[in-house]
Amino acid sequence: MINKITPEIIKNLTQNRGSILGKAALAIGVFLVIYFISNYIVQRVRKRIIDNSLQTEWYTEKIAKLSGNIVRVFFLVFNILAVFQIIGFDTALIMWGISLSIGFAMQTTIENMVAGVMFITNKKIKLWDFVEFLGSINTKWTIEEINIKYTIIRSFDKRRLIIPNSIMASTPIKTFKTEPLMRGEFTIKVPRHVDIEQVKQLLNDAINANKYVVQKEYTNTIITGFDSFGIGLKSFFYSSPAKKSPAIIARDIKPIVLEAFKKYGISIPFNHMTITT
Repeated sequence: MINKITPEIIKNLTQNRGSILGKAALAIGVFLVIYFISNYIVQRVRKRIIDNSLQTEWYTEKIAKLSGNIVRVFFLVFNILAVFQIIGFDTALIMWGISLSIGFAMQTTIENMVAGVMFITNKKIKLWDFVEFLGSINTKWTIEEINIKYTIIRSFDKRRLIIPNSIMASTPIKTFKTEPLMRGEFTIKVPRHVDIEQVKQLLNDAINANKYVVQKEYTNTIITGFDSFGIGLKSFFYSSPAKKSPAIIARDIKPIVLEAFKKYGISIPFNHMTITT
């Protein structure tokens, strides 16, 4: 049977030699054209990300390289399918299968990657910005890291939260870096027997000693309540979020306040429990 098929193949190749060579030449030409176009687009994508990003240089280069490789792979697959189509293979079914597979298998990943590139190249949001996440997240945190898949945010007490970029993209975000002033709060509890006016003054002085606190004349401390464990106090101050977020200032103030309290013999009460048997 092979002896019969081989002469037929040779005969068809001989008769259609011109057509086959023409298709091959066209396929090679199309491959080269798409190859050079894809290289140009990859370089443009990488340059655009690097020029527009406000992240660190090494981090931006890393993201730009990854994004460029993704674009390159997309064009390579498209190029190969185009060549097969020109030669005479019907690639419609193959393209449909690949598109369907990628759509189901990488839908979330692609969404996160696209959103990540948007955040990285967005000049309105950058690392260490103090922002308020509205919607389902509903909290004020500092942006610690933005990568191609997720964003890491950190609270003033060092807790970290990892959020997929697709969720971040659908969450309203309010940045405070462009606002001239933002009010910060500092809460603490002191024993009931202390001189409350002295404690208020100590708190105000400790807060105003921070160089990032502005309009110090408006720094104030009020009583929020009291119970069997002590008196609750809350201090208010203003800062420029473009320089440092109020949450970080409140964190930095805490050891200074504790040191001042220690100097005057003021201890922080702890909740306790009495068990009678």
